[in-house]
Amino acid sequence: MTKDGTSAKKNSRTNWFILLLNVVAVVSLLLAYAAAAFTPETMGYFSLFGLAYPFSLLANLVFIFYWYFKKRRYALISLSFIILGVNHLTAFFQISTSGSVDPDAHQLKVLTYNVHVFDVFDKKDGAATRDAIYDLLHREKADVVCFQEFYQSEKSKSYPTRDTLIEFLPSKYYHERYTHAIGGQQYFGVVTLSKYPIVRKGYVPFATDVNNFCIYIDILKDNDTVRIYNAHLQSIRFKKEDYDLANGKTDQREIDDASKRIARRLKSAFVKRQEQVDRIAASLRACPHPSILCGDFNDPPVSYTYCTLTEHMEDSFRSCGNGIGNTYIGAFPSFRIDYILHSPTLETIEYETLSEKLSDHHAVTATIQWKR
Repeated sequence: MTKDGTSAKKNSRTNWFILLLNVVAVVSLLLAYAAAAFTPETMGYFSLFGLAYPFSLLANLVFIFYWYFKKRRYALISLSFIILGVNHLTAFFQISTSGSVDPDAHQLKVLTYNVHVFDVFDKKDGAATRDAIYDLLHREKADVVCFQEFYQSEKSKSYPTRDTLIEFLPSKYYHERYTHAIGGQQYFGVVTLSKYPIVRKGYVPFATDVNNFCIYIDILKDNDTVRIYNAHLQSIRFKKEDYDLANGKTDQREIDDASKRIARRLKSAFVKRQEQVDRIAASLRACPHPSILCGDFNDPPVSYTYCTLTEHMEDSFRSCGNGIGNTYIGAFPSFRIDYILHSPTLETIEYETLSEKLSDHHAVTATIQWKR
């Protein structure tokens, strides 16, 4: 065989191997789509592929680039399946501008923020972090603020956060619900503050976990009533040894056991969230008013959680967001897990993920107006 023939045969084998890897990447992309379409209870560990969507997407983009310069028709393999899941792509990545402002329409600025208990347990820097969060909230001047992992203390000379916020924010009305108390006078939970009068308060009870729930308020904006939901859904609750794995601190022989443990925790969280999401979706369907749903969903856009809650709701990020819009700050890969959704009778005209890193989450704001 000639030298040219040997080289051609070698290139052919390389291309077939690359094509096989391309098929694997496409299958992982399809499994991510399936994870979003089916319930975690029935799909089990397949929900993990939804978390891996960014990596599956990146792999397929690499293959498109590779085949474009090798055998261009093969680039259509990955391209076709990315287009098939374009709804997932636009929920994950956006390039957009602000919406059209109607000067005659009613508008509402909403902010959602998991404040990580204002860093209260950091004796050295906790007070500075809390004050920086106060500055952020004062600057944004939102009409409605939804907090998750809120901390309130009734002890003197401690963290009277709710009362302090009411003093300097335009939001004077509030609804709160706490998961538990420590020391009898320290409380943790979710709080919603509103500039406008609250005409009704309520909550969506969850059966799977007493540490997570969803509250709502009906507020009166001029002559319009809108319901604001504030949800904190089931978290994974990683422990120190799980973060050690993510940070590369786990010994090699422990990696297999640690990976299985993390997978079990992820599956458990997926299943618990399913029940919570189904209850919120039922409440949204029964709501007689236009609704805005804010909160920490603890799930990325390619998930059963997102697909279920956006079935009849619109995502502010998809209207006016830019980039990936990641909101989680932590050791594990960064995702968009904090959301502002709203009824189709409303529309987003501004959206922003704030850059400050004062919690393990970024704050998110959206200005929403009534459609005419």
